[in-house]
Amino acid sequence: MSCLSKQFPPAARAVLVVSLFLPTAYCLLPTDYAEAALSKSSSRRLETGETNEAGPSVSASTSGRRQQISVGGPFEGTKLSGSRFRVQSGFLAATLRTRKTLPPPHPLDLTVLIAKTDPLGTEIAQKIWQRDADPIFIWEAPKPGLDLAGYSYALDATLDDIIDTTATSWDVAKDPLKKLTDAKHTFSVKALNTAGNAGQAASFELWVDTVPPTINTYSPQSGTLLNSLSPTITAQLEELLSGIDPDDIVLSINGSSARVTFDEATGTMTASGAGLVKEGSNRIELRVEDRVGNAQTPLVWSVSADVTPPTGSVVINGDASMTTSVYVTLSLVASDATSGVDHVLISNDPLTGFVQEPFVSVRELWRLNAVRGSQRVYVKFVDKAGNASEAVFDDIDLGLFAPDTIILSGPAGLTPSRTAQFTFTCPEGECVFSYAFDHEDWSDWTSQTTASQSNLVFGNHYVKVKAAKEVNGIPGIQLDEEDPTPAERTWIVGVQPPVIFSPPGGPIKLWRIE
Repeated sequence: MSCLSKQFPPAARAVLVVSLFLPTAYCLLPTDYAEAALSKSSSRRLETGETNEAGPSVSASTSGRRQQISVGGPFEGTKLSGSRFRVQSGFLAATLRTRKTLPPPHPLDLTVLIAKTDPLGTEIAQKIWQRDADPIFIWEAPKPGLDLAGYSYALDATLDDIIDTTATSWDVAKDPLKKLTDAKHTFSVKALNTAGNAGQAASFELWVDTVPPTINTYSPQSGTLLNSLSPTITAQLEELLSGIDPDDIVLSINGSSARVTFDEATGTMTASGAGLVKEGSNRIELRVEDRVGNAQTPLVWSVSADVTPPTGSVVINGDASMTTSVYVTLSLVASDATSGVDHVLISNDPLTGFVQEPFVSVRELWRLNAVRGSQRVYVKFVDKAGNASEAVFDDIDLGLFAPDTIILSGPAGLTPSRTAQFTFTCPEGECVFSYAFDHEDWSDWTSQTTASQSNLVFGNHYVKVKAAKEVNGIPGIQLDEEDPTPAERTWIVGVQPPVIFSPPGGPIKLWRIE
């Protein structure tokens, strides 16, 4: 029996040929190309042989009348247990299991295409964001002797059959293009021969990102005055290509790093200034990089924090113990170390609320409650950060010299008369009076004790009367000489509705005609 040789791929090139110098011969093949074969003999005993090339072993053995050959994969090395074996290269006929082989590549096919930072630089990986925008693409030429004419290449376009170069590289930096835009690019190249035939093209996908992220907005803004030492700091970041990793965001407050969280879906960075922000001026610095190391110029700004309210005091009428006027002068003194005093809150009774006014050192004509006895004025000082001090106060005794006003007569309630006349007086005597009907201005001072108004319209009306008396020796009536609580009277001009009387007898029936 003879074994036929056949060409197989190099990986299965080593084959064991076993010759026993017997009527029967055996052939050994790698696993991919042969199945186990059995052989029987009535008078001979098969000694064993084994060979191995970088894989499972192939062996032949026999015992008594039954022989068996087990075939492994690729093998290297040979073992013999007897002197009657010989081993040679090749393939021997056996029961074969066929394997489908790929057609050989076309001689013009390009199989090697790489990108480098420059001719002697580092190689660039495909489909990974990187920062080199002017790479050089290098490919391996086909085997010589193919009547090669040159190469056609294209960037982000379909290849044509026009020769663009005879070289085996395309350097973007030396091309009029100079640099690639930030995007995903595909470079393709194929070989052409003089007959116009083309081989299989090779392609390389290059992802370029050279632009750093942008900081669109941030808070608190530069120059902001804070009234908290633990503010929340936010920034809106944007990176459209390689993206931003939270580890590439560094926020420092007064030189110390703050803990940062980043929401990639919304591009929002958030950090807390707790423990890092101090009273007074604070320096904040934000550094942002994308995943390939493009760094934005650090954003640096400052904010001020003021959490301590102002201090101050109030003095009434130069610290006088008594006044005869409801109008007093307030002397205000206050200071704030960080932001300064912005305004004050003043009240005669904190339970009824405070009036906000600009901060001035002298507040004239503050009106006290027109009640004789001790009066108190409360003041709060508020700084520009909104911190309000505790209320400070001062007291003064109010002794009123101004007379009281009493309305003696005049309409009240409902009246049909469209003319009204009032009389009034003051218990102190020798007073002058001023009055006003409805929305009219106050009249001039007069010693007359009557006031009238005619042609009144139907509806509600009111009158106000105040008395005054010269007591301070200054010509004219001063504010502290007027009655601080004028007398008032309201009435209605109209017609009394008629009274309906029911005549004696049975009930009156009413019908409605529809």
